[in-house]
Amino acid sequence: MRRWMLPFLVLPLVLPLSAGITRAQSMDIPPGYTAYRVDGPGINAPPLPFKIEGDRFVAPEEGLVTVTESRVTDDRLSMVLVTPDGPARFIGARDGDAFAGFLLMEGEERWAMPVTIHPAGQPTDLVPDPGLFSSGEGVSRVEVVPANVTLKSNQHQGFVARVFDESGVEIADADVEWFAFGGTITEDGDFHGLSEGERQIVALVNGAVIGATTVTVEPPVIESLVVYTDVPTRLAVGSRMPLELDAMTSIQRWNLDPDVEIVSSAPEVVAVEGRTLRALSPGQATVTVRGDAARESYPIEVVGATGRLLITGLPPEAVRTGDVVRLGTSVPEARPLWAVSEPGAEVWPDGAFVAEREGTYTVVAQLGNEVATGTITVEPRSVAGQIHVNGHGLNLSTFSSDLWPQNHYVYVGTHQANQVRTYDVSDPAQPVLTDSQAFDARVVNDVKVSEDGRWLVATREGAADRRNGILLFSLADPAHPELVSEYTETLTSGVHNVFWVGSLVYCVNDGTGDMHIIDVSDAAAPHEVGRWGLPVEGRSLHDVWVQDGVAYLSYLNDGLVILDVGGAGKGGTPGKPVLVSRIFYPGGPTHSAFRYGDYVFVGDEDFSLRGTVPGVIGNDPRGPIHVIDVSDLERPRYVGRYEVPEAGAHNFWIDPEAGVLYVGYYQGGIRVVDVTGELRGELYEQGREIAHFLPAAGPEEAKMAHATSVWGVFPMFINGWQPTGEVLYATDYNSGLWTFTVEMPEPIS
Repeated sequence: MRRWMLPFLVLPLVLPLSAGITRAQSMDIPPGYTAYRVDGPGINAPPLPFKIEGDRFVAPEEGLVTVTESRVTDDRLSMVLVTPDGPARFIGARDGDAFAGFLLMEGEERWAMPVTIHPAGQPTDLVPDPGLFSSGEGVSRVEVVPANVTLKSNQHQGFVARVFDESGVEIADADVEWFAFGGTITEDGDFHGLSEGERQIVALVNGAVIGATTVTVEPPVIESLVVYTDVPTRLAVGSRMPLELDAMTSIQRWNLDPDVEIVSSAPEVVAVEGRTLRALSPGQATVTVRGDAARESYPIEVVGATGRLLITGLPPEAVRTGDVVRLGTSVPEARPLWAVSEPGAEVWPDGAFVAEREGTYTVVAQLGNEVATGTITVEPRSVAGQIHVNGHGLNLSTFSSDLWPQNHYVYVGTHQANQVRTYDVSDPAQPVLTDSQAFDARVVNDVKVSEDGRWLVATREGAADRRNGILLFSLADPAHPELVSEYTETLTSGVHNVFWVGSLVYCVNDGTGDMHIIDVSDAAAPHEVGRWGLPVEGRSLHDVWVQDGVAYLSYLNDGLVILDVGGAGKGGTPGKPVLVSRIFYPGGPTHSAFRYGDYVFVGDEDFSLRGTVPGVIGNDPRGPIHVIDVSDLERPRYVGRYEVPEAGAHNFWIDPEAGVLYVGYYQGGIRVVDVTGELRGELYEQGREIAHFLPAAGPEEAKMAHATSVWGVFPMFINGWQPTGEVLYATDYNSGLWTFTVEMPEPIS
């Protein structure tokens, strides 16, 4: 794990409402409504339309959030609402047109969150506090017992609410509902604490009065250690080896900076300095890494250093920025301390040199008291190209989500439009809308065509009847998809992304956080044949990509998960997937993944920043694309990243023949990147970007004008997902479908 990466972003909690709102668009504010902000931990929602009508708090019927009941008084607001993630309740104290209180989610996971709801630009000074609601009609106070307890991670604790009337007499049959901010709690008050920290337990009495207490959850213990460094069995005297490691905890979550002890059985042979091993004298030693009950041991033989120290592998000619040069030394078994005298390049502990800027660099290898130097000349990578726009498929009525080009048609999902759109792109300069398939789904996040081109699957979220799942369309007439069936039985909570393999559709279930595998060989009667979920409470799966019998699962705050579904040699099948490995890294949340050669490219989607860019989804997303070396699937290793500093990555595709990465980079537009050769370090700084373009259109050509928000990029596929032609296709959330070509430099490899 490279510690020069982004500092680890500790999110207080993965909140379903936050995820649901940030997947939605910046809302139009209808006439007569006011733009309200909803502020709370983990929420980065766009302004939502509300208004106060007498004693009611009202939202549009077709809005992202629907208010079914409400009551406004001089000092209070109570309302029942439906969110993209299920039913909820809000109780708040009033400050003019603003309110501060608690959002109480009433789904399978019952949680409470302190929030303020206020007109945009008019924040309230009120702070959400249980004390604002400590008494009400017929209730003088509520006591939650036991109070202020400390629990071990993964421990359960039952809570009871004692409710007293105005004369101080305890009420035996009070109506009590339980919620928790952090961890989970049942309807009966059984709390399950996982992540460390202070958690709030909330008892809601008679729908209006709150009693609360604090629970402190202790850190989980280390269950296993993951050492990324290849520790050799032999080291030459003078070698220095940093150990890069992470830990898996008892709740199956990562600890990127575990409290471990590293000891040597013979410190005079191998000394331990922090997390670095130093080979001091010939002999035998065993180095042990200990964390709680976890142990990893490494027997090491230290041998004398022989011969003069020289650097090997120095290139005779200039290399380019981004090219990886493998350096070594003339001393067998040596692991020297590497350095570069000038800024703009680095040598990794394994001797891999890579430069971000042109120049002449002095590389230094130190082995004990010996020092060797050499020079490497670096030239600019010079891969500049240009994007040429061919056509624009206008979309004035809806927001466009994912796309899939197949056999001269492009199928596009939508948000808040209840439809899948079909474009004929036989002439890429003039995309023609041939059909709009309408059905009940506020969000169609993903669309994909089967490898044989006969079927289209569309995901569904936010259906009015709460029966979501997937829809299967026949493409017998590719210009006019025909709905054949739907599958909702085990996917009612909603499906965010899908992937085809033969007659199997791998589905991301919003509700379970699992991957569900649906057999659609009988198109009229799809059925589930397998599923797999990370054994982590509160997990949230975002995407899945399957290639050569291996599934790559993007598990948001739990990183990348690799499964054998028939191709990794672990005995896995689609019916019974088998875990191969997991990796987490500084950054996140892990949004999507794509396998290319020995690498998996993993994109992040971070909505934690509040920006000032109008109309961009989530307002100001950020997130790089990380590069994971999976040459050994059981030991994935972090090696680099591509990050546009001012923007956030979304979906992407890699041309495996050309070694070119195409990224829909939200407000960063379409990005085209050279990913040929070995990859290390900061790809953006190395000058690997070939071209970029910011799609944006005026009010006559876009749902939301002049606001770039690119969703994804793909080529045209034929004959089993074989890319063909030079034209590529991208969707912009606000302005629809774009077609373009890229003028490539020659050569890029």
